[in-house]
Amino acid sequence: MIREYFKDKTILITGTTGFLGKVLLERILWEVPQVRRVRLLVRAPAGSGSADDRARQRLVNSLSKSPAFERLHERQPDFQGFLDDKLEVYDSDLLKEDLGLSPESESRLFDGLDAVIHIAASVSWDERFDYSVRINTLAALRLLELARKTEPRPRFVHISSAFVHGQRNGRVFEEPFDPARSIANEMGKEHRFELDREIEMALTRGEEVMAEADRPQLEKQFRDEAEKLAAIPKYADMPLDKRIARQKNWHIRSQLSEYGRERALRNGWIDSYTFSKAMAEMVLTRSHGDVPLAIVRPPGITSAMGQPMKGWLEGYHLVEPLVEGVGRGMITAFPGNPQTVVDTVPVDYVVNLIMAACATHDRADRIPIYQIGTSHLNPINLKDISRIWLGYFEKNPMRNTGGEPIETRPPRFYPNPEEFVRFYQQRRKRPLTIAGRLLEAVPFTGHIKPLDKARQWIAKKEKQIDKLCKFSDLYSAYTVNSWIFVTDNTMGLLKSLPADDQQQFNFDSSKIDWHEYWTQTHIPGMRRYVIQETGA
Repeated sequence: MIREYFKDKTILITGTTGFLGKVLLERILWEVPQVRRVRLLVRAPAGSGSADDRARQRLVNSLSKSPAFERLHERQPDFQGFLDDKLEVYDSDLLKEDLGLSPESESRLFDGLDAVIHIAASVSWDERFDYSVRINTLAALRLLELARKTEPRPRFVHISSAFVHGQRNGRVFEEPFDPARSIANEMGKEHRFELDREIEMALTRGEEVMAEADRPQLEKQFRDEAEKLAAIPKYADMPLDKRIARQKNWHIRSQLSEYGRERALRNGWIDSYTFSKAMAEMVLTRSHGDVPLAIVRPPGITSAMGQPMKGWLEGYHLVEPLVEGVGRGMITAFPGNPQTVVDTVPVDYVVNLIMAACATHDRADRIPIYQIGTSHLNPINLKDISRIWLGYFEKNPMRNTGGEPIETRPPRFYPNPEEFVRFYQQRRKRPLTIAGRLLEAVPFTGHIKPLDKARQWIAKKEKQIDKLCKFSDLYSAYTVNSWIFVTDNTMGLLKSLPADDQQQFNFDSSKIDWHEYWTQTHIPGMRRYVIQETGA
């Protein structure tokens, strides 16, 4: 059924330079080489030649170097020719109101289109709020508006996130949001939620902060900060104007990131990512009209169970920094409740669900929402998962720069993030601050090389601790809150598929053996493909 649907179809996919998008693209080309065309939106790098050609070259370079496409290389000896035959690439910038598409590209992009699978997103928790809204909310709406102009109407599968449930707790369901009601309203807070006003406020605040950054007073601040950066070896050779621009951009991002977090928390979400993704669902459900719309909500996405290859992973996502930190002995304390359920799912399970949702949903009179995860039918908590990681690293230790095995210790969890921050500020940063003040009191410290190096090292460590505390504040929302993402719709969809599809496109995460998955699939895959350890 699923293969039959994709045969001779023209599909638009966004986000194929990212982890999930790559796996989806490879899977469609692998399972259904008879797909007519796959159209892709890719931002072109700077350079000569047409923007579409540069975008295409960026994508081809990405695919050619990716281990995810190795089996396709082997099956298709003329790999480049196969891609030329199947892929159409369009330069696009999701930050722009028109998505960066020319009228001609827009017309060609949607001509004869059968389905849109929208994955592209800004997934950074501390992104500028105006950027999050432009990319995550408004770009999705713009694609839907273009779909509504297309005859016949293409199916539209939107990839959201299970974390759009924000400050909800416990069992959370596969239900659409009410565009006139926030999670804070559900929790009894009476302040009015206006979707369009929130979007407009984000964009306006972005313009205000950028205008403020041009004021002479702040320009002097950026210059002073840039001059101090020259003392750090990393920035010593950077021209002054670039250091000034760096500080200016950092100021703008920090201001707008904090603003996004304030708006998110006020309205019942966690950060600019979850808030902007929830607003995307709202604008889509409100505006889909006669376009068949389905929404997929994955939690933290982890390495492949088997497709395109066991353990394949690209980049760091929700759990990888924790896993590596435990393996390197760097994480001895962390904000999190040991009983919190950690909800992750292999990337190929998510891809299978996306393909099933696209192949089966052809009605505009209802909006199916599919949550995929493990907290509902196959939960594992932070305490148990960390034991599995520790047990793995005891038998398969990481090694330090001298080649010696690194000893690991069970991390201490702090259910209260503020307690964790106090621990690091008092036990780690305070001694550094005192040492730094003593060095500053020594005459001519800057002219005595060993003392100057010590001062720079202390300043660097203080910044690292401040960054860790900020990061932990953002991260703790995912390791303290305990959501149970109910998956009734998802399991119902799986059971409705023919038996061969249920086997070939399986997304039943209730049967995952966690010990086997983490120790034989995910961590070895992370060490091989992400950390790229020798011999991994």
